[in-house]
Amino acid sequence: MSLPQLLKYVYNNGTDEVIRRGKRIYAAGGVELIEADPVLKSATFRVKSDTHANYYRVSINKYHDTGSMNVRCQCPYNLGDICRHEAAAMFQLQEMLDKNHFDSYETKYNQQHTLVKMKFIDIKALKLLTNNDIFAEAEKMAKQARAVKIISAKDEKVEAILKADGAEFPMILQRNEERHFDTHCTCDETEFAICKHKTALFLFLLNKQGPYYFDTLRNWDKEKNKLLALYGYSLEDNLEGKFTFSYLEGKPFLRVLDSSIKRVDGLGSGNRQPVAPPPPDVAAVITQRVGVVFNGNEPLYPFFRIDLVSGEVNEEQTAFVSLVNKLDLTKYVDFYQYKEIDRDLITPIRKVQGMEVSKFLSKNSPFAGIWENITHDENESALPTETKELMLNTCIPSWPSCSHRLPLMGYCSSCLTVSLLKQRACCRLVYPAKGCSPSLKRIPLPTL
Repeated sequence: MSLPQLLKYVYNNGTDEVIRRGKRIYAAGGVELIEADPVLKSATFRVKSDTHANYYRVSINKYHDTGSMNVRCQCPYNLGDICRHEAAAMFQLQEMLDKNHFDSYETKYNQQHTLVKMKFIDIKALKLLTNNDIFAEAEKMAKQARAVKIISAKDEKVEAILKADGAEFPMILQRNEERHFDTHCTCDETEFAICKHKTALFLFLLNKQGPYYFDTLRNWDKEKNKLLALYGYSLEDNLEGKFTFSYLEGKPFLRVLDSSIKRVDGLGSGNRQPVAPPPPDVAAVITQRVGVVFNGNEPLYPFFRIDLVSGEVNEEQTAFVSLVNKLDLTKYVDFYQYKEIDRDLITPIRKVQGMEVSKFLSKNSPFAGIWENITHDENESALPTETKELMLNTCIPSWPSCSHRLPLMGYCSSCLTVSLLKQRACCRLVYPAKGCSPSLKRIPLPTL
C-alpha cells in the first residue's frame, strides 16, 4: 500500500530528526487548525514547539499537488527543506484529509463570472488560482502585444479581446464595491478559478501599467479638486502647463508645473481671528501611592513573594485611607498616575516575581526545559514529592545544610531591589543591587 502524497513529501524532504520531532509534536496534540480553504487547497496551522512555550504559524498552499505545493513556517530553521513544525502540520493535514474534514466534492467554475479576491494585480494570487501550465501559457500570451486588444478602460473596468488558438475571447475585468475583481470570459475552463486568457490579461496590464493600474481608472475627481483647491483651482479651469497628476500606489498626487503658482492660505492677514491664550497649567494632585507587601508563605522557590498594592492616601501621605488593590505586574501598569518615587519601584519589583525567577532558573539550572514541570505540575503523572525535593536540593542547596547560615535577608534601601540572582552558591543571602546605596535594612528571612 503506497503512502499518501503528503506523507511521501515529508519522508522525502525531511531529515530523520525533523520527522521524529514532527511526529512527537503531532502525537502530543500540538497542531491546531486556524483556517482552511478547500477551494484554493490551502490551510494554516498553529504549531507548538516541542522544546519551548512558543507557537509558530505554518501555511500550506496547493496541498493537493506536492509538485507545486508551498509550505512556510515562521521558525528560523534553515538546515533542510522542511522543519519539524511543517512536518507536524502535514501529518495533521493528512489525517484531516483522510477523515474528509474538508469538503471533498469537485468544484467546477463558470468563467462567465468568477470572483478574484485580490486588491491589486498580484502574481502570487494569480498563481494560487491557476496551475503551473496555465500560468506559463498565460505568460507567453501576455508577451505578445498583438494578442491583446484593449477595447475600453475606465471607471475601474477593462474590456479586452484576446486572440489565442485561432479564436477571439472577449473578456471583462471590473472592480466591485469590495475592491475585488469580477471577471468574465467566454472559454470553457471549469477546473480553475481563472482561465489562461484572464491570467494573460492580468499579466499584460501588470507589465504595461503596474499592479495599481485599476486605481488609476477610478474616478478621482473629488480628491483632485481638493488638491487643486489648495492653489485656488479646480478641474473646470484650464490646467495645461500648470498642474499634472501622478499616481503612487494608486492614489493621485498633484504636481505643480508653474513655479509662480503658490498655495492659497484661505485667510487673509487682516481676517485672522485672534487666537485665545492657552489655559493655565493646573498642577495635578496625585493621591494614589504604591505600597510594598512581603509575603513569606510562598511554597515555591524563592519561598517568598513581593507584591505591590495601590490606593488613595491621606493628605500627609503616610497611610492608605481607602481599600487597596493589588497591582497585576504581568500586565501594563500606568506609571504616570503615581509619583516618581513610586514609579521606580514597579520595574525592579516586576523583575523578582516568581514567573521571572522561574524563567531564569529554567534557563540556567541543570534541569533546563523541565523546571516548570518539576515545580508546578500537580497532575497524577507528576514526579513524586521526594524526587522534586531532591532536584531542588541538587539545583539550589537547602537552607538548613548551609554552613554560612545567616538569618537575615538584605535589600537595597535606595531602590528596594531584591537581587535573587546574586546569591552565594551555598546560601540564600541576597546582596544589594549593583550601583545602589551600600546601606542595608535587614528583615527576617521567611521560615523555610
